[in-house]
Amino acid sequence: MFNTWRVLLAGLIVGSLMTAGVFAGFPVMSHWRWKWPDWTGIGEETITKTSTERLGRETGQIQRVTITEEPVPGKKLWDFLELSGTLAIPILLVYLGSQIQKKDREIAYLNLREEALQGYFDRISDILLDRNISNLGPNDSSLDTIKDVVRARTLAVLRRLDNDGERKGSVIQFLVDTDFLGMYLALDLSFANLRGAKLRGINLSRARLNNADLSNADLSGADLSNANLSDTNLDQANLSNAYLTSSELYNSSLVESKLVNAELISAKLKGAQLIGADLSNADLSNADLSNADLSNADLSNANLSGADLRAAKLALAKLHGANFEAADVEGVAGLKPEQASTARNLRWQSG
Repeated sequence: MFNTWRVLLAGLIVGSLMTAGVFAGFPVMSHWRWKWPDWTGIGEETITKTSTERLGRETGQIQRVTITEEPVPGKKLWDFLELSGTLAIPILLVYLGSQIQKKDREIAYLNLREEALQGYFDRISDILLDRNISNLGPNDSSLDTIKDVVRARTLAVLRRLDNDGERKGSVIQFLVDTDFLGMYLALDLSFANLRGAKLRGINLSRARLNNADLSNADLSGADLSNANLSDTNLDQANLSNAYLTSSELYNSSLVESKLVNAELISAKLKGAQLIGADLSNADLSNADLSNADLSNADLSNANLSGADLRAAKLALAKLHGANFEAADVEGVAGLKPEQASTARNLRWQSG
């Protein structure tokens, strides 16, 4: 809103200066004998007056005809500025009205999201209190019913929150705090809409997030070890310093994701799309990267020792300082000959 007002003010100032410059510079150009068209009403006008004096009323003979020309001053700069101001007032009122309506809609939408979030917290809290989940056995049929209800309500509120990453993060943190995502309850969050969610440093170890949308999510420093992230959309997600040890990422999409210093030891990335991903200084030791697409990825100083890279794509990838010790690079495209040779030799020795 502040920036919009600055642009509007700047436009009015520039417009006024341009108007002043045009009309101030006009006398200088006047020796070209150029003039504004008459229909514009700009510039000096000349009014021709004709007076006829008749003598001899009976005969009607014309004795003398007098023609005079009187210059009339043209419009002044102030006249045009006054006209511009008059025209600007309704435009400004319309603009202000639209901005007020826009702000009102934003406030209403914000209130709706807050109400949805608080309503979700209240309903899940009621379930926890009424059903006394802690006393239910793992094979109790009512436990599955409760989990189904909580899953349905969770997916619904995440859809309503749409692009509200902060509140989406609050929903997941609430489930973590109530142990719905722990080993005992292990709530299924597959297909959840977590696009843009703020989940920095959260503990999602063993979480079931397959087929979920986590694109543009902030998962930096998060614990996703042993989590199921197969077929999950993690495009442009921030996973820097995240723990993904032994996590399942089969066929997941991590296009242009940020995985700097991430721990991906023994991670299962078979068929994953890592095009343009930043994996610099990441630990991918013993990871399964077979058939993965790492084109244009940054693997600078990454640890790929013992990794399975069979049929992986490394076209245009940055591999400076990468460690391929004992890695399986059979059929890898884009690997330098010396790196492939080192990997094969060390793998043969270790075998």
